[in-house]
Amino acid sequence: MLADLFQSSNFLDHNHEVYVLKSRLLHIHQPPLMLALLALSIGVSTSVSHTWAEDALAPAGDVTSSEESTPTPLSEFAPDEVRAARDQRYDQGLTINKISIEGNRLVQSDKIKDSMVMRPGSLYSKNTLKDDLRRIYDMGYFTEKIKAVPVSTSEGIVLRIVVQENAPVTGVHIEGNSIVEDGELQAIFAKQTGMPQNIGQLNESIEKVEKLYADKGYVLARVSNIEDDPDGVINLKINEGTIDKVQFVGNRKTKDFVIKRLMTTKVGDVYNEKALADDLKRIFGTQAFSDVRRVITASPDNPDKYNLTIEVDEKRTGSISVGGGVDTNTGLFGSLGYSDPNFLGRGQNVNSIFAVGSGIIGRDRNTQASARTYQFDVGWSDPSFMNTANSLSANLYGRDFSSFNIPLGIERRIGTEVAWGAPLMKYKNTSVGLSLRGENVRIRDFANNNDLKEFGISSSDRKDQLKGGTFVSLSPTLAFDTRNNRFNPTSGWLNTVSLTGAYGLSNNSYGLVSANLRKYIKIREGITLALNAQGGNSLLGDIPEFNMFRMGGAYSVRGFQEGGLGIGNGYLLSTAELRAKVPMIGKMKNIPVLNSLSLATFLDAGTVLGESNFNNVFNRTGRGMSTGLGIRLNMPGVGPIRIDYAIPIAGGSKYNRAWNFGVGEKF
Repeated sequence: MLADLFQSSNFLDHNHEVYVLKSRLLHIHQPPLMLALLALSIGVSTSVSHTWAEDALAPAGDVTSSEESTPTPLSEFAPDEVRAARDQRYDQGLTINKISIEGNRLVQSDKIKDSMVMRPGSLYSKNTLKDDLRRIYDMGYFTEKIKAVPVSTSEGIVLRIVVQENAPVTGVHIEGNSIVEDGELQAIFAKQTGMPQNIGQLNESIEKVEKLYADKGYVLARVSNIEDDPDGVINLKINEGTIDKVQFVGNRKTKDFVIKRLMTTKVGDVYNEKALADDLKRIFGTQAFSDVRRVITASPDNPDKYNLTIEVDEKRTGSISVGGGVDTNTGLFGSLGYSDPNFLGRGQNVNSIFAVGSGIIGRDRNTQASARTYQFDVGWSDPSFMNTANSLSANLYGRDFSSFNIPLGIERRIGTEVAWGAPLMKYKNTSVGLSLRGENVRIRDFANNNDLKEFGISSSDRKDQLKGGTFVSLSPTLAFDTRNNRFNPTSGWLNTVSLTGAYGLSNNSYGLVSANLRKYIKIREGITLALNAQGGNSLLGDIPEFNMFRMGGAYSVRGFQEGGLGIGNGYLLSTAELRAKVPMIGKMKNIPVLNSLSLATFLDAGTVLGESNFNNVFNRTGRGMSTGLGIRLNMPGVGPIRIDYAIPIAGGSKYNRAWNFGVGEKF
């Protein structure tokens, strides 16, 4: 029976037995003529209806009761109308004196009576009775064999409602579920067990099952079949939506395995919309594609399964860049570089850059050397090394610039680094990393004897300041990343904790710990609140001055020179920044540079811990706070240029600097 009803919401109408009263009306006190007419109009047996039981008994004066009236649907009975009909009282001889329910074993009689408009004391009406029988049937617990037997007595009409309950539900058997536990599904049908089968409730439960799957992301799951056994067990079969095939379209350069390894969704998995959304974000995050889409179709080989197609719009990734810009640390600079985030279509990233700069902008001529800056960096990385979840990167770098930590010194750093990373599968969005770095640092003196005398620095102290060294360091890192976009996040966290142990080949060894917490909150479309708290401190040994933490500059507390607040063995830094896109109108929307314009307002605060002895020598306060406004502009071939104007509100000194320039966001 359920299988037939499951296939169609229609049901077959059957004939119903009709009970007709004739001579029992003689006790009604009516005028003789009226009584004769009434007896003539109702004394003939009413024909069997294909819908509901009818009775020829009619109220006094209703000489047209044999004419059919259109039954009123249940939906047209408003609650106030139902109450009004129940509260009416009529002549006792033509009113309902009693209603009895027969044939019900599991459904309570009061529950059946509550579904009816007719009540003891209300006027008997053939059409109202039809509607009441329809309401009883619509409860869903009974077969179509429902009949009404009105019996006239001296005290009024006794109305017998005879019902036949559906077969009781003795249990629910579910098969095909592998993702949702059986107990969670059984709970949906718990109230139906022990009650007559109810098609309406069963359909509602099926909708709840499919919604339960959909809320978990399994949007293709469906109840594919339903049958009932003679013993009352309802059998449900669920098609959870298994993936039969995954294919890729639009990738001409990129190898299929590069896209496939970015996906957690595999052949044989139950399709999950939420998991696939994360997969598409990872694919798009490679920067190899301008758009990524998914298409789902029924499998022609297996109609119960689905094919998943990933459509990508591939973009040209290899590029040679010749550019320039301005940066607080390097001044005006020119650069030549090559980059390809999809090298040879294997998803590997190759980049190289060589840049020359004019020197530090806004430097204090008494403490910072006037020197050009040179730097080169060549790097390679593979986010899925050897087609595993591990990432591997390597780079070689060299820098020559005016030192921020050693007054009137020029640093030359040459080093190489290899870094490995891998996600922690048991902890979503969490990863570990390990880097090995070798670096040689040399410091050239740009100060003369007069400079040293001015600050009271002895030649022996100066010699210690200028002492460089070669270090091999090992740094394990733990990261938690839920950002919605790696390059321009508007929501999520990025938290990292790392340890560094540096072994000095020609200096003392040391160790330190650092942590960085970032939170991005979407206020509304185009407006993001970015929060950052970070810090670090030495754990053992003495950190050489050229590697000490420094405070002040475009990447710490703006409004001060780089290192203008001092250096030390530890630091604390916090920033709150409100970023807002500036919508352009008219023709400006067609100018990419202007269309990318955004504004920011910020508050920076930081302090140095375990200050260097030279902070007092150079009158560095060790702490400071600033606020200001900024502009962000995306320059083709260079990237996002950051221009900030900051006003110190604490810790001001001769090392103040209002304008700060940088490439990319501060964090």
